[in-house]
Amino acid sequence: MKKILCLFFSALMILSAAASLAESGALPSLREIYAEKFDIGTAVPRMIAANKSRMDFCATQFVIFTPENELKPDAVLDVTASRALAQEDDTAVAVRFDAAKPLLDYAKENGLKVHGHVLVWHSQTPDAFFHEGYAVSKPFVSREVMLARLENYIKAVMEYMDANYPGVIVSWDVLNEAVNDGSSNLRGSNWLKIIGQDYPARAFEYARKYAPEGTLLFYNDYNTAQEPKQTGIVNLLKTLIAEGNIDGYGFQMHHDADYPSNAQIENAVKRISALGLKLRVSELDVGIPNNSEASLQKQAKKYADIMRILDKYADQFIAVQVWGISDNVSWRSAKYPLLFDKAMNPKPAFWAVADPNGPGILPGLIVSSLYPGLTEQDEKRIIMHGHSNSLNQPGGDMPCSDTERTESC
Repeated sequence: MKKILCLFFSALMILSAAASLAESGALPSLREIYAEKFDIGTAVPRMIAANKSRMDFCATQFVIFTPENELKPDAVLDVTASRALAQEDDTAVAVRFDAAKPLLDYAKENGLKVHGHVLVWHSQTPDAFFHEGYAVSKPFVSREVMLARLENYIKAVMEYMDANYPGVIVSWDVLNEAVNDGSSNLRGSNWLKIIGQDYPARAFEYARKYAPEGTLLFYNDYNTAQEPKQTGIVNLLKTLIAEGNIDGYGFQMHHDADYPSNAQIENAVKRISALGLKLRVSELDVGIPNNSEASLQKQAKKYADIMRILDKYADQFIAVQVWGISDNVSWRSAKYPLLFDKAMNPKPAFWAVADPNGPGILPGLIVSSLYPGLTEQDEKRIIMHGHSNSLNQPGGDMPCSDTERTESC
């Protein structure tokens, strides 16, 4: 228990110090740097959204937020309540938003934007949604019933948000990852099996019908830089553009420092941009094999390269969002993919995003101001690795590393 409390209060102190660092002007604000180009944002899980000190810090850096899981269908569709309603009407849908409220409330109170993610997806959607009576033991519903459920679901989500959080959700991923990996065809999801090839178009039709005026509607996918999937994405977008209900495309850029190549990334952006849609990077992170100095610098270079590519198309990009706050809470945590390390220290990647055309100099002056009297070697260690006490003890002992960690640390 003592160790748990120690770690908890240490984390709070780290976040407080990080926020103070940002407020002091020592840490530049990404949202301010890019204010004239596009919104800079991040994804946050519920545990961060409910932590005011963390959100206060995030708000110094980011202006738009995506709930990491809390608006996905498995968090929103109330299967038990829907099953009860289905006894009278098998097309009825019940929804709930408890998981998303911490982020929505914070955004509403602080004038921040939220990007909704996601209305229609093959994953993290209760299987019961596709079955008669919302019972997985029963057959799939008919096309007509599934279309009605889809429309009722989207209607319920849009109407709740407009009534309770007007203007907070500025955009939605209507459809996510519909194109199959390694092909140009639609993924063989339950949506495709029950409704057919036109289910993406119907999803956007219903979203446009019920979305508050001005809400932007996006298709979102990953591996856009890879063929033949890229062609499949382009073909789907052309179909949706012809229907007149889509506003833009979201690039999931879950990349590694050495793949895909910058040429592949730029070719994908160029090809999609030629369709005339609004663009956003919805899920950006860059994986590396370890957190050595060499790997962190390689990661920073990749972030800088990506930001320079996006800058060429800044007139079409409306937002760029990293997928998480710090490495330890990332879904790719083993690859250290984000801008802040586990102690909320800005990594070289942060400085690369802050100034993609800069010399890449490590921010030693910030660490030295927090740790008077540090040797150059110790200063570099904090900058590159940032452990759990590295922002909260000016003039104190050096933080212990993972291999040095003890009960008292």
